[in-house]
Order: sequence, then structure tokens, then C-alpha cells
Amino acid sequence: MQKVSVITISFNCELEIEPTLKSVIAQDYPELEYIVVDGNSSDKTPEIISKYKNDIDIFVSENDKGIYDAMNKGTQLATGDWVIFMNAGDYFFDHETVSKVFAQLEDGTELLYGNHEVVYDQFSKVKQAFPVDHLWKGMVCSHQSLFVKRELLLEYPFQWEDWRISADFHFIFNRWIEKRKFQHVDTYVAKYAAGGLSETSSIPSKLETWAIVKEHMNTPEVDDFYKKLIQYEKIVNIPRKLLGAKTFELLMKWKNQITGGKVK
Repeated sequence: MQKVSVITISFNCELEIEPTLKSVIAQDYPELEYIVVDGNSSDKTPEIISKYKNDIDIFVSENDKGIYDAMNKGTQLATGDWVIFMNAGDYFFDHETVSKVFAQLEDGTELLYGNHEVVYDQFSKVKQAFPVDHLWKGMVCSHQSLFVKRELLLEYPFQWEDWRISADFHFIFNRWIEKRKFQHVDTYVAKYAAGGLSETSSIPSKLETWAIVKEHMNTPEVDDFYKKLIQYEKIVNIPRKLLGAKTFELLMKWKNQITGGKVK
């Protein structure tokens, strides 16, 4: 049986950390290692984590240089065959998630991914992962729904000094360029709270993604796609700023219902 290391990164997240901890601990997969890397939080986060110390294999709380630096640190501490990052505010879809995913693992797979759900204040958006050949258009899944062979993460740590927002995409895209074996399982892996860095900094995120793709695919098709995507983000940001979060979320929910998106 494959050993899976679940890594949680936290920093001053006392309102989000406990559901994440409970979600990981509740997994029924027997070969699971749990690592929590805290960035020396000054709120009650370490106190809450300590409540679950008997179910956590490794817990460190010390200064770091940001989320990707902490994720690299977590990988170095891990001993599993596979790694998944389930950070504060993220949680597994249900208590059988890891078991369901690894029951479908194919020989030779190095990056294993599934579907996810984004949780907003007033609704949730259920998202099906895309085929891996769509990677040049951006992430085909959320990083919370991606299991990676630990040896890959050790060989290619997140380059956070070059890619402040999209270091995870840089890692994933370059493994696709190298023709590493990806496998999609039609299973919902993760739920996570909306408002992450790639969402709150949507245009800078898209610009980084574009630059990463252009390192290997410097074509007019790529440029045209990202120019249109960034223009769309600029348009969307106008009502987001004018309407406020609550009204904008209702507008998003209505749009997804009209266009056939899965919401609940």
C-alpha cells in the first residue's frame, strides 16, 4: 500500500485551521502521515493544533518565507510515497477520499488528480478537473486535489523566489512538458474556501501563468489566449469592486446557474 503524506501549511488562521485538521485526521486510509507546518503564528492557531497533537506525526512552528517555502519544508519532512497539500481552510471531500483515489491508481502515475469544490460564503461551486492537455491554459485542477510523488517534489522544489503566486503551476506545467505521467480520477478530492492568492490577485496570477507557459510554448495562440483571459479578468473585477463581496457572490451564483455550472 502506498504511504501518503498530507501536509498542512498554516499562519494566523485560528478560524480556519480546525476543520482542516479534523478532515485529515478523519481519513480512513491506513497508510497516512500527517505533517503540519506553521509559520510561527501569533494567534491561537498553534494552541488549536496542539489539541490534535496525538493525531499529527510532525508539527513545527517557526518563521518561513511564505507559503511555498513552507510547502518545500513540509516536503522535506515527509516520508510518504505521495504528498498532498491540504492547507488551512482546505479539507478532504469526505472521510474516504484518499482511499477512493488510491484504489484507482495506475502503474507509473506520478501526478494523480481529481475534482474539487470551491466554497464561497453563500454557495459552493463544484468543478470538474480538465484533461491534462489543457494545462497550457492554466491549472487543470486545484492543488488541493493533486497528489504528487514525493521524489518529484524533492527533485523540483517550488521556485517561490521566481514565481510568487504561481510556483505550484510552474511545478505542474513543467512536469507535463517533461511528459511525466498524469492520471485523472473522476473523484471529488477537496473542498476549499474561496479567496486564495490566485483569486484575490487574479491578474498578476494570470500574468505569471502566461510567462511560465511561454518559456516552452511561445506561440501566437498562447499570447492570444492569455490576452483575452486577462481582459476578461479586468472586466470581471469591475463589478467585484463596485458591488461588494456579498452581492458579487450572488451574481456569480446566478451566472453559473444560467450557464449550467454546478452550484449548491
